[in-house]
Amino acid sequence: MNNQAIPNPSLQASRPETLRRPPSSGGLPWQLRLAIFAGLVLGAPFLFTTPVGQRGLLALIWFGLIGMLLVFSPRAGVPSLLVFLCVVGGMRRWLIPLLGWTSTDPLVLVAPAIAVLCVLNLLATRLLPRDTRLSRLLLWLLALMTLEILNPMQGGISVGLAGILFCMVPILWYYIGRKYVSTALLERVFQVAIGVAVLASVYGLYQTWFGFLPSELEWMRLSGMGALSVNGTTRALSFFTSPQEYGGFVGLAIVLLWALCIRGNRAALVPIPLLALALFLESSRGAIVGTLAACTAVWAIQGRSLSSWIPRGILALVIAAVGLVWTLQQAQNASFSTQTQALVDHQTQGLLDPTNAKTSTAGIHSAMVGNGILEGFKNPIGRGLGATTIAAGKFDGTNGGSTEMDISNMFASLGFIGGLLYVGVIGMALFKAVRFWHLTRTTAALCILAVLLLNVGQWINGQLYAAVFVIWVSVGVLDRMQTDWVRTQRTGRAE
Repeated sequence: MNNQAIPNPSLQASRPETLRRPPSSGGLPWQLRLAIFAGLVLGAPFLFTTPVGQRGLLALIWFGLIGMLLVFSPRAGVPSLLVFLCVVGGMRRWLIPLLGWTSTDPLVLVAPAIAVLCVLNLLATRLLPRDTRLSRLLLWLLALMTLEILNPMQGGISVGLAGILFCMVPILWYYIGRKYVSTALLERVFQVAIGVAVLASVYGLYQTWFGFLPSELEWMRLSGMGALSVNGTTRALSFFTSPQEYGGFVGLAIVLLWALCIRGNRAALVPIPLLALALFLESSRGAIVGTLAACTAVWAIQGRSLSSWIPRGILALVIAAVGLVWTLQQAQNASFSTQTQALVDHQTQGLLDPTNAKTSTAGIHSAMVGNGILEGFKNPIGRGLGATTIAAGKFDGTNGGSTEMDISNMFASLGFIGGLLYVGVIGMALFKAVRFWHLTRTTAALCILAVLLLNVGQWINGQLYAAVFVIWVSVGVLDRMQTDWVRTQRTGRAE
C-alpha cells in the first residue's frame, strides 16, 4: 500500500498516543493477591468442569495476550485484535468437540472488554477526545444510548446490557483509532484485512464445494441457524460468525483492493477474482450490490473537480449494471453441481428480477427500514438499546426485532432524537471523508472513504464484529488526520 503520509512536524501533541501503562509500585497488594488466589480456588470446579467456565478461562488467556500486545506493541496488537475478531466465530465452533457448546460464550466478551478498558484508560488520563464536532456528537449519542439501557419497553435490563455489545462497543473503536492508531498502522490494518479475507474466501469456497467440518455441523444443529439455508443448500460462512459477516468482510477487501489499484498498485487486482467468486457463492445479494456501488463511487471520485464526479458516477453505474447483468445471464445459462447451482439460482433470480416478491426480498427489507424510521417518531422514547439486536431474542425481549439497517434501528431503539443524532454522525463522518480525500488525494484517505461508503447502513451492527472494528477505527483515524491537516494549513498560512 502506498504510504502517503501527511506532513505534520509542528503538531506533536496530536499524534497517536500509546496506551498508558500503570506505574510500577512493587507488585499487587498482598490482600488482592490473596483474593485472586481464593477466587481461583473456589471457582476451580466451575472453571474446569463446565463449558462456560472452560471457555471463560480461554477468554481470559486471549484477553491477556491481546491486551499485552496492545500495551507493549500496538503495531502488532491492533492487527491481532482484528484477526481475533475475524476468527472468533470459527473458534467457537471448532472448540465444540473439546469444550462443548454454550450460547452465552465468554469469548465474545474479549474484544468488548478491551474496548471498554482502553476508553477507561483515556478517561483516567483525561485524553478522551472532545475537540471536534464529530467527537462531541458521539459523546451525546453514547450518553443517550446509556439512558436507553434502562428502557423497560425492551423487555428487561438484560436486553439493555447485552445491547451495549452490539450498539455501544462499535462506537468505542472510534476512540482507539483516534488516539492510538497512526496512518501507517491503519494501512497495516487494511493489509491484514485483505489477507484475512483471501484466506476466508478459500475456506468459504471449501465449505461450499466440499462441505463443513463435523464441529460446524454440530453448531448448526445446536444453534438452529436457519439463515444458512438457501434453496436447501447450506451457505458458507468461513470462520466468521455468520454468512452476512463473511460476505461483508470479503466485500470490504474487494473495495480496498480496488482503491489500491486505482491509486496505481496494479498487483491489487490479482486477488479480486477469487474474492468476487467467494462473495457471489456466499449468496448474499445485498453484499454484491453494495460492493459494486462502492467500487463505482471510488472510481467516480477520481475526478479532480466535484462537478466531474456525477457524470463519472453515472458512467460507472451503467458499466457496472451492464456487466453485472451480463455476468448473471451467463451464470444463469451455465450448469453447475447441485450444491453450487442452488446458490447461483438464488443470486441470478433475485438480482435479475429485484421487483419480483417471489425471488427477491428487496421490497420487504425496504419496508422494514421505512417502518423503523417512522417508529422513532411514533414512539419518541424508543424501544430500548438492545431491542433491535439479537439480544432481544436471546434474553426474552418482548419488543424486539431488527429493522435491517443501523439508521432505522437507531430510530426504533433510541427514538427520533437518537435517530437524528446518529444520522448526524454518519453524515458528518462521510462529509469529512469526502472532503479529506478531495483535499489530500492520499491512498489512506481513499481507502477510508471506500470502507465507509461500502458499509453505510451497517456501521452499528454488533454482529459484524470485524467489519465494525475496521469502520470505526477508520473514522477515528480520519477525524484526527483531518484535524491535524487543517491545523497544519492554518499554521502554514500564519507563517
